[in-house]
Amino acid sequence: MPSTGAVKIPSIIELLWLSLDVEFLHDTSIYYLPPNLDVTIRWGPEEDNKVFLIFAITFGEPRNLATGEVVYTDQIGFWHRGPGMKLHWDPLVQSITNITYPHVTPATKENPFEIRFVNRTNMFIYIDVSVWYFEVTKSKYKEIVEFVRGFIDFFRKARQ
Repeated sequence: MPSTGAVKIPSIIELLWLSLDVEFLHDTSIYYLPPNLDVTIRWGPEEDNKVFLIFAITFGEPRNLATGEVVYTDQIGFWHRGPGMKLHWDPLVQSITNITYPHVTPATKENPFEIRFVNRTNMFIYIDVSVWYFEVTKSKYKEIVEFVRGFIDFFRKARQ
């Protein structure tokens, strides 16, 4: 079964989308993961002056290519990292594949978002993955960071 449900854009990102000049994109692919695979995929703009602001990732259910059966195991998963995010492991289990996996991760040509798929089983696996993001110029990204910091500061001061 492919990814299901709507991707919910975080409220602060909705504000940015409506108030600033950003371009919405998503990349969707089906990945085939042979046994003992270890491969890294990177997302980031090709241009030096651009930033991808990744706000969500959606995963379909990992399936055995031979049988079509869903396979949930901690032996199939991914390491991932991005600017401001430490490298960490996520197995492709229901708590990951049945949600919109939220992020607020910038990616640049110099420092892309990375997913390293690992399949430690003897099965050929396939899975669909979508990465949802906005593309902005680096100067616009600086404005976004200032906007978000101001938004957070406003609410911090209001609570005091």
